[in-house]
Parts: sequence; C-alpha cells; structure tokens
Amino acid sequence: MTVRFTTYNLLDLFGAETAGARQHYETIAGVIRTLDADVLAVQEILAPDAATAAGRLRTLADDVGMRCEVPGAAGPSGSSGSSGPSGSEAAVAFGGHGYHVGLMWREGIEPVPGSLRCYGGRDFWHGLALVTLDVGGTRIRHGSFHATPFSRGLRADQNERLVAAVTRPVGEPPVLVGADWNTECADRIPDGQAWTLYEPADPYADVEWFADLIYQCQWDYDEQGRRRHRADRRPGDVLWAGGLHDVAAVTGAGWQPTTGHHPADSYGQRGIRRRIDAVRVTGPLVPAMRAHRVHDTEQTRAASDHLPVTVEYLPVAAAG
Repeated sequence: MTVRFTTYNLLDLFGAETAGARQHYETIAGVIRTLDADVLAVQEILAPDAATAAGRLRTLADDVGMRCEVPGAAGPSGSSGSSGPSGSEAAVAFGGHGYHVGLMWREGIEPVPGSLRCYGGRDFWHGLALVTLDVGGTRIRHGSFHATPFSRGLRADQNERLVAAVTRPVGEPPVLVGADWNTECADRIPDGQAWTLYEPADPYADVEWFADLIYQCQWDYDEQGRRRHRADRRPGDVLWAGGLHDVAAVTGAGWQPTTGHHPADSYGQRGIRRRIDAVRVTGPLVPAMRAHRVHDTEQTRAASDHLPVTVEYLPVAAAG
C-alpha cells in the first residue's frame, strides 16, 4: 500500500476577515479535497498567537475531512496554547513572523503519541513541525517546513539546523519533509561516470538585475564594473549534502516549476519560473519513493502562488 504525501503553501490563509479572504479559503479547501492526500504538509497558516494558529489548523482539517491532533506531550518548543481534547496537540509550529506550518492526515492513519516536535520562531524564520505517523503498520516521520524568503546566509544556516532536527537522534524513523524551500535545488544525479545537477538551468540567468535578487543570487562584477549574477545553490546543497534528497531527483521526474504563475508573484511578473516547493527524504526512504507530481490546474493556479506537490511512497520498501 502506497502513501500520498503532499506539500502546499496556502498563500496567506486566514490573513483577513473579508469576503475575498473567505472565498480564498473555500478555494484552498476545495483544492485540498481534490488532492486526496493521505498526509498533507501546509505552510502559511496566518495567526497572531499559538492558540489561534492551532485553532485555525483544526478548522481547516475539519473542513477538508482530515485530522491534525497528536496525543501526548507537546514538542520541545512548547506549542503553548495549542492543547486540544484529552491533552492532544495540534500539529502546528508557531513561527516568529506570523506565518506558521502544520500537518494533517486522513482518518485511519494514526499519530504516535508524544511524537509531535514543533520548532518555531526561536529555531527558524518560520517553523518546522514533525510527527511520526503509523502508516499501515510502518512508522514514518512527516514534516512541514518553510524557509526564510530573505537572507541566503540565514537560509543555508537554518537548513543545517533542519538537517540536525530531522536526522537526530539516531534511531528515529525515516523522514519526509514537505516545504517551501525558497531556494534552488542542488541535488546531483548519476550521469554515466559523472554526477550532474538534477536541474542545471538557472532561472535568473537571462533576467535583468532587480533588487530582490539579493535574496536568491550570488553576484560579482566584470572588468568594466558590470554586475553578473547567478542562482545561489548553497542552501540547497546543504540539504543534499546533509542527506535530505529531493524526491523529484530521486524519481527522475521531469522538471516543472511550482511558482511564477500567480499575479502576486514578483518573480513571476518578470518571467521567472522556479521550482521551490518540494518533498525531501532521508536516505532510508529513497528506495521507497514511487512517484512525484506537481498539481498544475486552473484551480491550483488561482488558489495560491505555489502549486501543490505530491509524492507517493511504499512504506514497507523503506531501507533499514
């Protein structure tokens, strides 16, 4: 039995109390129902405090027919105010900048009591939520993460912390992390006797410089003082070198952008198409991966500036 794991940036969900915001919520909920995921990682749940963030994740889960409560103790970051019935906790990590991440799963998948780990604003720009789920008798950890949209150096540093959070302590179940990584992939794949970049194209190569590229590019100057820029892949390389593998590369999926389609995307307005939403897995799950898909439809393009990404894995095929 395979499991479908989806990651989805929801574009400022719960960001206002207006008719437009309500319509946006209904559109997002409709997309989630259509995705038919077994486990769903979400980013950009907006809320002013932890209790409200937890309540909003519960509301979304109820409206789409999923669950988000984990029995037992809260994670090490506290999750203050997120307690539900019988001491359960909503699987939401309260970030430091108003944007929060969470996890939901379908009925029949059971969270392991006490397995919730929520790392918020004290650890990351946004946050990381981790839950161990029993998927048909096999325990697999699932995570939702949202990297900083600013500061390439901070992004690389926090990716190191992410690697530590999901690979330690030794003995934990293997991990999938769905995220808005806000960076280019640096994974390499075998090519005969060599290893080449899974996605060698630079989305910024033919774009005239504009100020926001400081968050995405390295640059220098030629002999005439003209600026030259290129995608900064260091944050992505930290992930791959640290043992978190991009499922698109693992499965040999064709390259497909996840952003650039929405009118609110300042990069898309300049014709830049980026694949910054992805699922990454630790080594034991590499042989278990079966499929990768970007959901590019009229509905998903209208709902958010990020397209949802689904991977499919076979739990019993996990190594070790």
